Amino acid sequence: MHWYLTLLAIGLFSFASELHSRGRRAKRDLPANGFSGIWSSYLYSVLNCFHAKSAIQDACLRFKGRLFTFSLLGQWVVLARERGHVRDLCNAPEDVLSMELAAEELLQLRHIVGPLFTDELYHIPAIRTKLNLNLGDILPHLLEEMYAAFEDIVDTQIGDKGWSSITVYPTVCRVVCRVTSRVFVGKTLCRNEEYCKLASRFTDDVLVAGPILKFLIPSSLRSSIGKLYKMTFGHHKRMQAFLGPLIEDRQQKLRQNSKFTLPNDMLTWLMETAPSTTDQHYTESISMRMLNVNFVAMHTTTKTFTHALYYLASQRQYLPVLRDEVEQHLDSSDFTTWTKEALAHCVKLDSFFKETLRLNGLGATWMPRLTVSDFKFSDGTHIPKGYFVATAASVIHEDNTIYNTAQEFDGLRFSVMRKIVAETEEWDWRHKMTSTSEAYVAFGGGRHICPGRFFCLHGNEVFTSVYHPAL
Repeated sequence: MHWYLTLLAIGLFSFASELHSRGRRAKRDLPANGFSGIWSSYLYSVLNCFHAKSAIQDACLRFKGRLFTFSLLGQWVVLARERGHVRDLCNAPEDVLSMELAAEELLQLRHIVGPLFTDELYHIPAIRTKLNLNLGDILPHLLEEMYAAFEDIVDTQIGDKGWSSITVYPTVCRVVCRVTSRVFVGKTLCRNEEYCKLASRFTDDVLVAGPILKFLIPSSLRSSIGKLYKMTFGHHKRMQAFLGPLIEDRQQKLRQNSKFTLPNDMLTWLMETAPSTTDQHYTESISMRMLNVNFVAMHTTTKTFTHALYYLASQRQYLPVLRDEVEQHLDSSDFTTWTKEALAHCVKLDSFFKETLRLNGLGATWMPRLTVSDFKFSDGTHIPKGYFVATAASVIHEDNTIYNTAQEFDGLRFSVMRKIVAETEEWDWRHKMTSTSEAYVAFGGGRHICPGRFFCLHGNEVFTSVYHPAL
């Protein structure tokens, strides 16, 4: 037992010493929040994980207008909040500030997911082009599955009582997973409970395992621990067992008839964009990518709609406003008449979701980048190679100099802005949920702006529109 405690103490001291050494290097270049002694710096880095939002707000007030380094569980991150700094971060090329390498490092994707995923990113064009261009075509399938999922998942919990207490997040997660999977793998598989459990659990498992591997496991052991993780959870093998027969069936039909029309879903789009159909890892690669596409599609949609539902429950004055808008533009008695264009006219609904995401983004920091080479901001601030850089997203979104009463929820905030702009300009895209700017970074920016943001908005609007009679 004593040797175990000794090894643990040595490991913690090494970890704290490395963090302190990084802090000393960071302090030479930029002001460092929370840097002091070896153990106190380590303690700050741990505590910051539990109250990151307030700690970052305090640091931004302390270093107003300046870039600074902030410690989060063993990692010093350069945080930007001023518009010019955010613009510089967005405009930097990938070979200087890399989003892909930052995500790979912070979530340890090479070990958790595998090199087949990190070395080939052909799922990104499938989302950016195929998915976005087909939003109108997949709308009927989304709507059909929304109604079916509501009956199977929500109505069964309510039963004949007329009402029931429901735990919101897991219920929304099940519905979103099923509806998303309908567009990704088709009607049969999306209603398979085991498939949906696999798709939804993968997101949570990666978000937990990645940081643990990054911050608690020595680099020399990460490859071995990653293999153990994949053997234990078996996400890829289980997904391959689901998708393998489906992929083979589609390939066989194409071999028999080259003019055969494949289903218009994500699986087909991935098959079409994959570099090679003869590669021995072809099915495994597509299965791995399907897990990650689910990760991207489900996480933001589920979280945003859950928060929106809580806002509707706590601020009921928005219910009649949103209900009237939906009924004005959409026929609730016949969803087959709904179109993407009709949904686009629901500007108050769009505003409600954008405001929800503004105050409840995916983290206090966002848009992580890793400096591949030395980088200089437009104000002359120099960031050496090997630093993580990110935006102080929550501080930007709650800045009273950008938004009036910025810390208060105003569901119609952006619809009012759009109305004002529309009186003087032809385009009002700047205040749509899917737009980005230095003042709104929920979907990132630059070349790495979230390619699935239109699907996220589409899903949330459809979700609310379908269920509006129950609200």
